[in-house]
Amino acid sequence: MLDLRNVAVATWVLLWVGPLCAYLLSAYEGYVDWCVPHLTGCDSISASGRHGWGFFVFKATVLPAAGLNLIYWILCYRWLGLIIKPARVDRIILGLGLVGSVFLVLYVTFLGSDGDVYRALRRYGTVVFFGFTFLAQLLFAKRIIDADIRSPLVRWKYRMAVFMFFGGLAFAVLANFFEDDDFLQNISEWNFASALTAFPLLTWMLWRHTHFTVAFGRS
Repeated sequence: MLDLRNVAVATWVLLWVGPLCAYLLSAYEGYVDWCVPHLTGCDSISASGRHGWGFFVFKATVLPAAGLNLIYWILCYRWLGLIIKPARVDRIILGLGLVGSVFLVLYVTFLGSDGDVYRALRRYGTVVFFGFTFLAQLLFAKRIIDADIRSPLVRWKYRMAVFMFFGGLAFAVLANFFEDDDFLQNISEWNFASALTAFPLLTWMLWRHTHFTVAFGRS
């Protein structure tokens, strides 16, 4: 029997480790600068997956992660139906999560392709993925609080979402004080992505805390 709760862990690992390994490979091959991108913003996440071995590692990890993310949101929807009275917002959360996952596939598929059309598709992919997934996680965290689960993980999940929101606003304000704000955008992107991809791990911990189980296999 396959424990489907581990989909959340696999999603987190692939989305966090994949781009980081792609960056290290790209830096080793000279396509990007050596640095700590979360702190200095020397290059964007996309830059780590455009050339060389980084290109293949990025796609080989993030594309499967996008597929697993679809399953993750379906499991989240199922779990909410067990821990709290179903509401319309649950379907909104599911829809936001699924659409975000699809646009992540769009972004990764055309990463490394040249042309204005492909550039626009990548831009839409990143904006919709980050925006919709963040909204889904924020609403999801609020629903978990309403479910009155006695675990500090619940508050941490919601606080992380709120911190990401105000952190994004802070970076947007800071960008007005710099003529060349690319490094700030890169720092914001790396940290926002790292925080966003950590949510499935926290969800997995809460699933274990509430004894939520989903298995797949032959009967």
